[in-house]
Amino acid sequence: MMRLPPARRAIPAAQCGSFLLEALISVLIVAFGILGLIGLQARALQNIDDAQFRGEAAYLANGLLGQMWLSNRATLVADFDSGGAGPGYTEFKAVVDERLPGASLAPNAPVVTVTVPGLTPTSANVLIQVFWQPPGEAAAHRYEVVGTIGAN
Repeated sequence: MMRLPPARRAIPAAQCGSFLLEALISVLIVAFGILGLIGLQARALQNIDDAQFRGEAAYLANGLLGQMWLSNRATLVADFDSGGAGPGYTEFKAVVDERLPGASLAPNAPVVTVTVPGLTPTSANVLIQVFWQPPGEAAAHRYEVVGTIGAN
């Protein structure tokens, strides 16, 4: 007696390729996850750059304030005020232009305002504003410091 092979079950046409479809959907989900991680990484790098520029602006502004403390109080306005463009301001502007992106653009020039007398007859109030514009951004960022330089 000869045995016949077992009868094959017929696969319904509706189930043909369902495994392939599941595999493609899982690849799509993984691809979206990877794209999300790449987007997060890019945003993290952008935040690191922003923090670096803010730190640099704070360092430069506070350095100028320290120079003003050491300089002659009688010539503060002439040397450091941005309206007079004295030697102290000119040097500060050159350093800011060198170390911060977009600081050399016309509206982004640093602003230093020295008001004499300040709170007391022997003091001066100082406002320092540093601007920069990171690459690819339309708006400028600003760091501002206010100080009082005085004598007892």
